[in-house]
Amino acid sequence: MLAIFEALSHSSQEGNLGLTVSGLARALGRDKSSVSRQLKPLVDLGLVERDTTGLHRLGWKLFAVAAQAGDQRLLLLAPPVMRQLATLLGERVHLSIRRNEDVFTIVSEGPQQVIEANVWVGRAVPIWCTSSGRALLFDHTSDEIHALIEKTFSKGPGSQAPTSVDEVVARVEKARLQGYALVVDEFEDGLSGAAAPVRDVHGRIVAAINVSAPSFRIADNLTHVGRQVAQAATYLSRSLSSPPARSKDDINAQDGRNTDVRRVS
Repeated sequence: MLAIFEALSHSSQEGNLGLTVSGLARALGRDKSSVSRQLKPLVDLGLVERDTTGLHRLGWKLFAVAAQAGDQRLLLLAPPVMRQLATLLGERVHLSIRRNEDVFTIVSEGPQQVIEANVWVGRAVPIWCTSSGRALLFDHTSDEIHALIEKTFSKGPGSQAPTSVDEVVARVEKARLQGYALVVDEFEDGLSGAAAPVRDVHGRIVAAINVSAPSFRIADNLTHVGRQVAQAATYLSRSLSSPPARSKDDINAQDGRNTDVRRVS
C-alpha cells in the first residue's frame, strides 16, 4: 500500500492527473490483478480517489490523516510565522523535516507568484544540495554527516552542487557560523534558497524554515533573505519553547484556586 501511495505521489509531482491500474502495475512492477485488489480497500476508505476515466490519485482523506501526524505544536505554530515571512519577502516559505538522508517538505505558505519554485510539499529531496537540508545538519559533526550520506551521496543536478561529502561538511560548517544556509544553483540551476533550523524546547533541531525561489528574484538579495529566515526560525523556536497559551477557562479556574488558597490562609 505504501508503494502505491509513493507511485501516486510521484505521478502527481510530474504533473499527471493520475494513474490507471495498468499504469500503477507498470510503475510498481506488479501484475494488474494484485494491484487492483490492493487498490479496492484504499478507494473504499477514501485514501485513494478514482475518477470516471479510471485514473487514480491520492485522496483528500489521506491528506487529512497525514495532517494529524508529526509534532502538532510545530504544525500549529509554524504557519502564521511562515505567512508573515512570506508577506515580508514576497516569496513562498516552506517548513521541512529530515528523514534519514532526505529532506521532506510538510508545510508551504506564501503569496502567489507568476513564477514560483516547483511544488515542494510531500516531495523528498537529497539533504546535501538544498538550503533546508544544510540547516537540518547544523548539529551534526563531520563524522556524523559522513556516516549519514556517504553511501548514498551523488553530486546534485545543479552546476554548483557539492561534489564530495567533505565539501558538504565544509558548506554546513560555513552555514552554521552565519546562522543560516544559502544555496545557489545546487539543487537546480536558476534556483536559490535560504534556510535556518527550528529547535524544540530541548534545543534539538526538529525542522527548517526555508525560502526557495528563482535566482533572478532573490540571488542578489540572498543574504538579507537568509537573515530574515533566521529571525523567523528563531521566533518559532522560542514559541515552541514557551508554555502553551492558556484558555480563559484555564485562567478562571486558576483564579478560583488562588482565591481558595487565600481563604484558607
